[in-house]
Amino acid sequence: MTDTSDRIDGVAPGDLITLDQGSGEQVYKVVHKEATDSGFLVTVEGDDGETFDRELSAGTPVKRSLESKWESSQSPTPHSSD
Repeated sequence: MTDTSDRIDGVAPGDLITLDQGSGEQVYKVVHKEATDSGFLVTVEGDDGETFDRELSAGTPVKRSLESKWESSQSPTPHSSD
């Protein structure tokens, strides 16, 4: 999986991002992102299916998996999940 540096502002639902929750970096799938006064409230899902919310300031740097764009609304090509 190839990671690229990005800002939380450019992340969309379906993207895979790397976050450090205090026990080292782990990959999470972005489920929902909502703008707030100070940045974004991001709901992410871990490998175990558990979801949690994380508040991130606008401009926060994140690592995003390039392969994750296929599932994202920002995907440059049409796709379906047949």
